[in-house]
Amino acid sequence: MAAILQHKHYRPGDLVFRKGDPGDHLYLVERGSVIIWTGTEADKHVLGEVKSGGLFGEMAILNRRPRMASASAAGETQLLEMPASMLRQTINRADPLLVQLINGLIHNLQRAGGAVGDGDGQV
Repeated sequence: MAAILQHKHYRPGDLVFRKGDPGDHLYLVERGSVIIWTGTEADKHVLGEVKSGGLFGEMAILNRRPRMASASAAGETQLLEMPASMLRQTINRADPLLVQLINGLIHNLQRAGGAVGDGDGQV
């Protein structure tokens, strides 16, 4: 598993992914922080910041929809990338009750404002 995970370094302002990109990786912030935003590079509407120890990028993987926002490094940042296939394999091996819980959470998030797309909400 460790061989599949990749450490990536980002400089301030470097784009991690753009809104509309496929959800092909989950990210863990090892050091630094990442800004999640919509809009343009010149006119960003910041939705949140993910700091060391935080995860992001999971919703596009779980709901199998394109990225709903962009992400860029707020400063010098080290990320650990996990391929979407690895996350899906891990979930598929999980207890069926846990999978049902995850699917329920995705469905509730989608109903609460459409912020995570209009997929079927299935992992």
